[in-house]
Amino acid sequence: MAIAATFSVRAADLIVEEFGTFPTYPSLNSALTAATSGDRIVVKNRAGDIPWIENLSISKSITFVSYTNNTQWIMQGTITIASADGREINFIGMKNTAGGFVVGTSSGANRGTKVNIMDCNLVAGNIALGNNTIETNVISSKIDNGQVVLNSGNVIGNYMNFTGSGSTLYYQNNLSFAGDTCFIVGNKVLNNYTSGESLHAGSSGQVLHIRNNYITYAYVGLALSQGVSNGIQNLIWNNTITTSNCQFSTYALYVGSLTSGSVWEIMNNIIDETISCTSYGIYRETGSTGATVNAYYNHIDPSHSFELSGTFTFQGSNTTTADIVLDSEGQITSGVSAINGANPAQPFYDLDLTVGDAGCYGGSYSLNNFFPLFTGSSRVYFVKFPFNVRQGSTLNFKAYGYDR
Repeated sequence: MAIAATFSVRAADLIVEEFGTFPTYPSLNSALTAATSGDRIVVKNRAGDIPWIENLSISKSITFVSYTNNTQWIMQGTITIASADGREINFIGMKNTAGGFVVGTSSGANRGTKVNIMDCNLVAGNIALGNNTIETNVISSKIDNGQVVLNSGNVIGNYMNFTGSGSTLYYQNNLSFAGDTCFIVGNKVLNNYTSGESLHAGSSGQVLHIRNNYITYAYVGLALSQGVSNGIQNLIWNNTITTSNCQFSTYALYVGSLTSGSVWEIMNNIIDETISCTSYGIYRETGSTGATVNAYYNHIDPSHSFELSGTFTFQGSNTTTADIVLDSEGQITSGVSAINGANPAQPFYDLDLTVGDAGCYGGSYSLNNFFPLFTGSSRVYFVKFPFNVRQGSTLNFKAYGYDR
């Protein structure tokens, strides 16, 4: 008699601890070498929270997590990602004191490798994963002084600051995934460099939802370009954009080099100027023909040299006569027109079911949903849901989360 049996191999947890002996591992790299695709590397911090000082080169599906609940594991070094189809790499709860992410060898299809950076803190380093083979999701993380450069993925609920030349967040997607959506939601994006951009987003392959971000800038706050040509709306809603410095001309929201047939809905934003210089609130450059750009229910501080500049397909219900006063976190000081000043339609109401506020704290995706950071090792970080519910309709919700 012949007996056939099927055995499944369960992913292993490999524990890293200082001076570890088998079955634990004495370094991150020793555990990485021993791991097979799908394993988790569980990291204990060294005595005194001295960082693990190692560079990592990753060419397998792997997850790094902390051994201790609600505590970040600490390293110092560069993490090199090699891409290949079906590969998924997760960093959860890491603090990197000097180092970031870079691309190594790349192979496979566009977006064939997924990198998830969640609940992490990069003290002095970049997330430089601008490669078509890599889809990167940066979630609930803090980048103290570095750039985030991506070709695809989502950026949700992060603090990002950069003090050098260039963009704090640069998202440029030319892949052929028309109809797919990139979410850039609930972030604090800061830049104080007088020739830099805080957030540059352009995509001919994905629809952009850029919502409820708090952006400070010294040259360009939010730069938009390209756009899918199939008429699906790019949503630029409920952002707060304010100056942090200036030297020459400044542009809070710059729209240019648009794809013919693309549609851009710019709504419920607060655009504040706190430093006097030649300044543009919402600026659409000339020469982008065939694109639809609508601007409405925005609140633009009248101290700008030009509140709305360029030709818009539609503009209406914008407020450009009332001074805007914000605190250091972008919260509206009571009494200004932006309070209850968003689009009054019910889908844009605030969480307390009053008429929505303009800016990053208004509407269902209020910035308060995403901060403070580092509140626990497991969390739901984003929910997609219908904003306009009608009787008899099927409700479709989708929640995204992570668990150590």
